[in-house]
Amino acid sequence: MAYASFFFISLLYCFQAGMNLGVLPVVWPDEVLFYSPALSFAKTGQLRTEVLNGLIPGMESKTLWMPPVYMLFSGLNLSIFPDTLTTLRLANVCIVYITAFAFYRFLKRFQLSEVAAQIAFASILWEPLVFRFGTVARMEALTAFFFILSLLFATHQKKNQWNPFLSGVMLSLSALSHPIGASFGLVTLFLVFHSYGFKRIVWFLLGGILPICFWIFYIHPNWDWFQIQFGAQLTRKQNLLNAFSLMDKIKIFSFGFGFPKIRLVIIIIELMLLVVLTFHNLKTKAKTQIKWYLFWIWTISVFAALYTSSEGWYVYHIVFPLSLGMALLIEEKRIANKLPFVGMILSLLAMLFLANIHWSNTNAETIQTSHFQHVERSLLNSKSVYLQSLPDPYFHLKAKRPDLNILEFIPGELELPSETYKNTIHSRDSFVFYDETLINDTIKEYLKQGSWIREEWEIPVPSNHWLHYKTIVYTRK
Repeated sequence: MAYASFFFISLLYCFQAGMNLGVLPVVWPDEVLFYSPALSFAKTGQLRTEVLNGLIPGMESKTLWMPPVYMLFSGLNLSIFPDTLTTLRLANVCIVYITAFAFYRFLKRFQLSEVAAQIAFASILWEPLVFRFGTVARMEALTAFFFILSLLFATHQKKNQWNPFLSGVMLSLSALSHPIGASFGLVTLFLVFHSYGFKRIVWFLLGGILPICFWIFYIHPNWDWFQIQFGAQLTRKQNLLNAFSLMDKIKIFSFGFGFPKIRLVIIIIELMLLVVLTFHNLKTKAKTQIKWYLFWIWTISVFAALYTSSEGWYVYHIVFPLSLGMALLIEEKRIANKLPFVGMILSLLAMLFLANIHWSNTNAETIQTSHFQHVERSLLNSKSVYLQSLPDPYFHLKAKRPDLNILEFIPGELELPSETYKNTIHSRDSFVFYDETLINDTIKEYLKQGSWIREEWEIPVPSNHWLHYKTIVYTRK
C-alpha cells in the first residue's frame, strides 16, 4: 500500500508537469536572464549575459550579478540536451522531484511514520506554488536541492568528519545557487551540532568556505564589475524591503499558493496548533524531541528571509518546513491530525482547478502562441527590440526572427547611472512592455522625445488565468 500511494503521488506530479511544461508557468524575463549566460557557457565556456549587453557594465563579458552555480548547472544541461527553455524547465522538474524525495528520506530519519512522511511528500509535489516557482528556469529548485542535501549529510549515521564537511559544502552550493540559501545556515548548523558535537563544526565551516573560495577566485580579476553588478542587486533588495508594507508582504507570500486565502488560513491554524503542541511537549516531556526544535528553527529562518527579501519566488522555500509541520501533526492523536489531509486535498483541488481553467475552459498553448504571433507581427519592421513583457516572447522571437537583436529589461529598482545604458536604449527601434508603471525613467523620456506607433492589447483570458497580462508595443515610425 505504501508503494502504491508513493507511486500515485509521483505520477500525479509528473502528469501535471508534463501537461503544462511547454506553456505554464508563463515565460518570465528572469528565465531569459539566466538562460543567456547558461547558453553562453554551453557554447563558449564563459558566462556572458548577452541580453543585457550595453545595459549593465561587464555583462557582455562576465556575469557577476548572481552566484554562478545555477547558471553552470543550466549550461551543463544545455551542452548535453537541446538548447531550449524546455530543457531547463525539465531539469528543474526533475530537481524538484529529487528534492522532495530527499526530504521524504530525511523525515524518515526522525522516526516519522510512513503516512506522515508521504503526506509531507505530497504536500510538496501537489502544491501549485511549487510548480509555479520551482519548475521555471530559475534557481529556487536547485537552492532547495543543495540545502536538503546539507541536512542529509548533517544527520548521517556515520560519525566522521567527512559528513559535516560535505554538509558545509552542500550548504555553500545552496547559497551559491542563490544567496537566500545562506539564510538557512542555522538549520544545518543546528543539526551538525546535534549529530556530531561542537568539535565537528570546524569541518562544517571548512566545507562551507571551500566553494566560496572558488567563487572569489572567479570574481577577483573583475572586482569593479562585481561591485557594479552585485552591488546593484543588493541595493535593489534594500529598496524592495522598504517599498512594501506588512500587508503587501502577506499578499506576496500568499500569491503563489493554490486558493491563497484558504491556504493562508490553513498555515495560520497549522502554526497555532504547533505552538500549542510544542508548549505541551515542553511541559510533559523531560526532553523535547529534536524534530520539534528543527521545525521552529527552520520555519523562523525562512520567514525571516522572506520578510527581508519581499519577492514571491522565495516563498517556495517555506513549503518544506510547513510540510514538516504537517508531518508532525499527523503523528498527534488529536483532531489536529486531520489538518494535513485538509491541506493536501486543497492542493489537489487547486491542481484540478488550474487544469480546468487552462485546458478545459481554454487552451493555454493556443492562446500563448496566438499572443506571441501578435507580438511578432507588431515587430515585423523592427531590427532591435527591448523586452519587458509577460509572458516573455524572447524564445518565440529568437526562433522566428533570428535577425532581430533582442535585449531584456533593466529592473526598475536597479540604481545604475543612466549614462551606462542610455546609448543602448537609444539604439532600440521598438519596445515591448506589460506594465507601463514599471518602465525605466530613461526609457520613458526617450519614448516622449521620438515619434512612435503605440499598440496595446490584453490576452483574452479570465482574470484568474496565468496568461492574464496586458501588452504594450512601441515601434518607431
